[in-house]
Amino acid sequence: GGLITLPRLPSLATGGGGPTRVKVGTLSIPNVAVGTINWGADSPQVENYERISRGQFFDTAERYSTSPLVGLGMGWGTTEMQFDDKIGSAIVGTKFTPTPWRKKSSDVVEAALRSCERLGVDQIDLYSIHMPDIFSKPGSELDSVYWDGLVECVNRGIVKNVGVSNYGSTLLTAAHKHLAKRGVKLASNQIHYSLLYNDKSEQVRLTGEKLGVKTFGYFGLGMGLLTGGYSKYYIMKHLKDYGLSASDGYNLGEVDATMPTRKKNGNNGRSVFEMNDLTKYAATSNVDALVAEMVKVAIKHKKTVAQVAVNYCVSKGVVPIVGVSTINQFKSNLDAGGSWRLDSEDILRLESVEVAKFEGAGFKRAEGKFVGYGEKSWVLD
Repeated sequence: GGLITLPRLPSLATGGGGPTRVKVGTLSIPNVAVGTINWGADSPQVENYERISRGQFFDTAERYSTSPLVGLGMGWGTTEMQFDDKIGSAIVGTKFTPTPWRKKSSDVVEAALRSCERLGVDQIDLYSIHMPDIFSKPGSELDSVYWDGLVECVNRGIVKNVGVSNYGSTLLTAAHKHLAKRGVKLASNQIHYSLLYNDKSEQVRLTGEKLGVKTFGYFGLGMGLLTGGYSKYYIMKHLKDYGLSASDGYNLGEVDATMPTRKKNGNNGRSVFEMNDLTKYAATSNVDALVAEMVKVAIKHKKTVAQVAVNYCVSKGVVPIVGVSTINQFKSNLDAGGSWRLDSEDILRLESVEVAKFEGAGFKRAEGKFVGYGEKSWVLD
């Protein structure tokens, strides 16, 4: 056979430095946050990340668990415990989960104190309500009771900043007003935001911008769909159809280097339900056409497809929370924020590809949470 050309790996130095920093309430954080939802008992320790780049922002929650039974509501607090006394210069945000039995503002305070204990801190940098109250009868929701709990946490010095999560424009505006009346600034709102889910989310981001509330985005990599891993095999077999062949000016090695090769039968720590949903979506949504355009943008900037997906969020003024379970992923995310940005031509190219809206997979949904007592959902409006 002929010579095998090794893929030319995108240079990690291009576009320079680590992420630039952004203001969230009183905090100054990197423009890409570290997600801990998939951390297991053997994930790298916090200090390993901090050694590489100090002052990282870690996003966690009381209901995140290192237990495989997290879908059944088991093992609450075990992810927070990974931080115990190891925080150092890291900045950590955690969240309060509404449940059918939490009905008083003092429940928020009590939960915050427990989170402090597990995290090993005297004060939480950012404390958020994880989702709207979806358990009470319509008309008697307890959202404002939880907001009062946040106010009390601030007044007692238990938390430095407060936020919300999965709030649409209506609820976000109400929360902002309620807190402001009591002298507390709403710092952030965390929602699903990615190239696969940006119409509703963009409206919510704009509302936040008007109110001075920073938007965090989760699922920025579309649970792996926007790394190119699910589409790579098909794209590499049909380069000409996607305008990525040698006659289009692309070299096979550089196209290959922009996307990870999925291990055969590898599920990347995802459940069977999630894998089924992701594989089905990848086959039917036209996401391959989007990934092919992302490959072109990635080659132009000497980045990977995943880094383009993350930088898309950053370029839109969102702080993406990217799940990290290895040090290499962490380094890649640092460079995805960097000081480089997609230009308006790149953004137009990516946003003009028609793709089916991605709602999530398995029990992880954009507008619902499976919390151990059935699937509950809300609407992001």
